[in-house]
Amino acid sequence: MRAILVKSTATGALQLIVSTLLVFITIPTFVGKLGVEVYGVFSIVALVGNVNTFTNLGLNAALVRFLAQQGKSRQSDHDILASLIILLVILLPLTAAGYIFREAILLNIFNIPFRLIVDAEWLFVAMLVSNVFLLSGQIFAAILESMQKVYLTNIYQTLNNAVYWGLILVALSLGYSLQGVAVATLLSTLVWFCIVVASSLRAWGGLSISGFASNGVRAAKKQLRYGLQIYSGSVISFLYEPLTKILVARFLGVTEVGLFDIGVRARNQVMGMVGKLVYPIYPLLSQESNPERVRDIVHDVEQKILYAVLPLVGIVLLTSKPLISMMFDSHVDTIAITVACVVSAYLLGSFTVTPNYQYLLAKGYASKTVVLQAINVVVNAGAFFLFLPWLGYYAVVAANVAAILTSCGVSVYYQHRYLNSLILDSWRQTAYLCASFLVACALGNGFSELVDAHAWKLAGIPIVVMGVTLFQYRLFGMVTRKDIARYFGGNSLLSKWSAVILCR
Repeated sequence: MRAILVKSTATGALQLIVSTLLVFITIPTFVGKLGVEVYGVFSIVALVGNVNTFTNLGLNAALVRFLAQQGKSRQSDHDILASLIILLVILLPLTAAGYIFREAILLNIFNIPFRLIVDAEWLFVAMLVSNVFLLSGQIFAAILESMQKVYLTNIYQTLNNAVYWGLILVALSLGYSLQGVAVATLLSTLVWFCIVVASSLRAWGGLSISGFASNGVRAAKKQLRYGLQIYSGSVISFLYEPLTKILVARFLGVTEVGLFDIGVRARNQVMGMVGKLVYPIYPLLSQESNPERVRDIVHDVEQKILYAVLPLVGIVLLTSKPLISMMFDSHVDTIAITVACVVSAYLLGSFTVTPNYQYLLAKGYASKTVVLQAINVVVNAGAFFLFLPWLGYYAVVAANVAAILTSCGVSVYYQHRYLNSLILDSWRQTAYLCASFLVACALGNGFSELVDAHAWKLAGIPIVVMGVTLFQYRLFGMVTRKDIARYFGGNSLLSKWSAVILCR
């Protein structure tokens, strides 16, 4: 597990750095050249990408699970072919329907201003076509992931992000509108698709079609039987973030969609790193048959994630305002609050319990993930309408936080029920973590009050918060040498320095 996590961490870090730099350059440029309203149009039309929710049928996760268990075999080849055929049979008619009804969707559902409808149509059609290649390519990405080659999919996704945001930046610099963005979207997807297909077939080998005529239906049923459980959760998840943007467009406006989307994209940058970091646990749990070993993996990884997340939350809360002030000229307070709340809620309430979510998927409890997604949707929508009369735009932010924290609580309940474990081991450990977080944030905020320059705040706050947190973790004995050896090895340079810093 350690070697897998190290590779995934390195490539995930590369993806985060490249993507973050490009996003931080491109989005302010986009808003500066085309305005917040046009960026809002881009944000809401991008929801077309969520068509994968209705066409994927949970096939990717199901395929990773079965291929990890079966290895390279004729049955696995048939599973791959069956998944690809099922996907295309559903995806192509849905894409055609989207094209036929594109104007009605843009005007009546997305609430696009009529003066921007032509550019919006270009982007809409480009994303429809891109989805065909994106979703087909994910079948081949699942092959690599089942072989514990998540680091390769990280690298390819990094390239995709670089090409995508790079081409958008070029289009904006040359004076193009959303039509240029549409072309960038399609080209970046085609590049990614070709690389992923070639790489997966090279690693896996050729696909055997011998016997598929007689075995194909059975393979398809197997994929659908498990995939549909995951699919139910995915369909419900569509009603979470995408529906939120549609509600904001209808009740507040397209400009507010753009403001909220900036916060969501900041969260996605964090997800791009941390999500790749823990994803290898899913095929690992799929292969592991020892219940005690499964329990230990989920419990220990979640606990260490929480240790790392708390100082990150403090840094996000304290640096959002100075960072946004350096990137945007207007709506600074609104964007900063959105980024701080959305990113912090994800780190604390979603990322922390990701290993348990993966356990539910890998060990036959996929239906429970449907419940978690449904809770997100219900709480999010209910809180939005509840807070809207009093909070206005900030109702969407408050609803997002409430939904994530509520589903987190239910996830912890499932972990206790099925694995007989929680994230932390004792109330004393909980008290130590809370004290460490509060002290680190207080000192970080004190440093922020002493300096005026935003650049100094961005440089100094993370150092103060992380330094104070590490000192307190050492003081309270939160991390042992055994923990360090488990993740970094017993004799590596990283493990030795980690022991010096964290262990008394």
